[in-house]
This record gives sequence, structure tokens and C-alpha cells, in this order.
Amino acid sequence: MTMPHEVRPRRSGALGATMHRTAGAVDRRFRRLERTAHRRLLAVGGRVECPVCGWSGVSFAASHKPRRSNRICPRCSSSERDRALELWLVDRPVPPGGRVLEVAPLGLLASTARGLGYEHVSVDLSSARADVLGDLCRLPFPAESFDVVVCFHVLEHVPADLEAVGEIARMLRPGGQAVISVPWGPAQAVTEEDLEAGPEERQRRFGQTDHVRNYGRDVTDRFRSGGLLVDEVPWRTMYGSEEFRHHALDGDDDRFWIATAR
Repeated sequence: MTMPHEVRPRRSGALGATMHRTAGAVDRRFRRLERTAHRRLLAVGGRVECPVCGWSGVSFAASHKPRRSNRICPRCSSSERDRALELWLVDRPVPPGGRVLEVAPLGLLASTARGLGYEHVSVDLSSARADVLGDLCRLPFPAESFDVVVCFHVLEHVPADLEAVGEIARMLRPGGQAVISVPWGPAQAVTEEDLEAGPEERQRRFGQTDHVRNYGRDVTDRFRSGGLLVDEVPWRTMYGSEEFRHHALDGDDDRFWIATAR
């Protein structure tokens, strides 16, 4: 679902608002220029390749938050989770009349899904990018409507995440699968959440003002309690070392939770 707008401390008066808008515009322009230069200057050698758009070069561009090298495709802006999803979808048989539901669309999945023969549908609470507006906890679709549901970095924003997981299960046709990605802490045994915390407290504890939890090692069991049969699948077990390196799948995300309905 659309992530709530980040809440920042207000500067007083129009000057503060102008400074904030100017700083944001400068930052966005810098990132565009950096990726344009990267795309043109390093598009040689073919050491890495983006399976989403086909760009290849010496390395991918760096991400900004956090700063990490060789992560973002300078042409289509895919990150490691987008590239891993592309590889997974291409390898998966497409059933007749196959349908994909994308939660909180970012603009990369639709062309791939349609090119493979799926009908692509997207849903979000308020984003203009989505085909359908709806709450992930009460999706406006009949049961067993989709063969694939993609839900990336959404559930950490949803207070009733287990209700959302139950809705994902309800959406799946027999034999269908949901592909879920969430930020999680492997050093943290138990998921920590606080639905009452304010923006500053959420930033401090969960890394963003619109996150309500940090998932821990119990995330698989948590999803199962919401009605999914879940396999936690690290990408290193899905792809060979050369494929892993060539598509730069080493990043903040490193696995999918691949689920089927009970």
C-alpha cells in the first residue's frame, strides 16, 4: 500500500518550506544526473546485467539510503529484489488465463508480467499508479482471483499485518503463489512492533517514520499464523553463484517468502 508521507520536523514560516523543497529537488536532480552518467560511462564490459531492462555494464549504480555500491540499475532503477523477482517469474510456468496482483506498484512489474502472458492488476490504498484503490486488509476482489501475488516492502507499514497476510492467502488460486519481501533483522529473534509510537520514535526504532515494526527471525512463523503456507527461500539457494553475481543480487534484501494458500 502507499506508504504514509514521511513526517519531518517543521521549520517555521515560508522560508523553511522553501528550503525543504529546494533541498529535495537538488537531491533528486543529483541522483538523476549520477545515474545518467553511470549508465553512459560504465555501459561496457558486461560484468553485470539487469534482467528487467537488459542494461549491462561494469557495475550498477549505488543506492543512497543506505549508501551501497553496485545496487541500482541506472536505466530502470531496479534493485536486487526487482531483479530476483524477474528471474523467478521468467522461470515459472504461466497457467492459461494467468493473473498477477501487484501490491503497491512501482512501475517495473507490469511490462514483464504482460510480456509473459499474465493479466497484471495492481492495488494500492491511494497511489495514482494503481489500477484499483483498496485496503490490503480488505481487498476488493473475489477469493481465488490470482495466480501470483507480489507484495514487496509493504507489510512493515500495515498495523494489522496478519489480516493482510490472510487477504493475500484468500486471493490465491489453487497452485498459486505469493512472493513477499520485508525488511527484517536476522540478529533479532522476535518481531518488535509499536502501533502507538510517533514518527520520531518509529524513525529511531524501525528506521522509517512510517514503519510500525521490525521483523525478526520469527517472521516465517508469523506469516504462517496469518493463513499462509510459507517457505523462506534465500536467493543464494535459488540461483547459482555466477547468476547471483551477474545480476547483483547481494543487497539489503536477500530472500523471498514464497507462500501458498492453506
